Amino acid sequence: MEFVTYRKYPNQQSAAYVANLLKKNDIANEFIENKSTLDSSFSSVLLNEFEVKIAQEDFIKADEIILLDTEEYLKKLPQDYYLFSFSNEELKEIIEKKDEWNDLDYALAINLLKNRGIEITKEEILEAKNKRVEELRKPDRSSSKWIDMGYVFAIFGGFFGFVIGYLLLTQKKNTSER
Repeated sequence: MEFVTYRKYPNQQSAAYVANLLKKNDIANEFIENKSTLDSSFSSVLLNEFEVKIAQEDFIKADEIILLDTEEYLKKLPQDYYLFSFSNEELKEIIEKKDEWNDLDYALAINLLKNRGIEITKEEILEAKNKRVEELRKPDRSSSKWIDMGYVFAIFGGFFGFVIGYLLLTQKKNTSER
């Protein structure tokens, strides 16, 4: 069985928790610590990364397990948690752009919408996920205006550089006595 990266975490505790949760639910996984390859004078704990790898076919099941686990944690959230003040449109955006949010915020967005009478089906979630993947696959378009301006400044900047260099080269210091 070949494992692929399921999620990456900035700290060991989060990654270990997810790995154990998946193991409890009969999803085989690997827990990997990626240490920085930079020289020790540049390295930091912040550069370490922790991965949980699972089989590709287990991704959907793992997502469901983590979502269920996160829903249990929702009951313990303080009433002033920032997502409680989000509008329905903002909560839908969290669901559409799941990759930009953590599991807790994603689950809370679904839960809040449900409590507000807006049911999000699994089909809608899958459709939003597929739409997001297609959106992220599109290459970024660079603005041709910026490229054109870069060429203009390179040409004129170089020209003005030669003029200033010539003036400095031919400039004489006037040292007349008074």
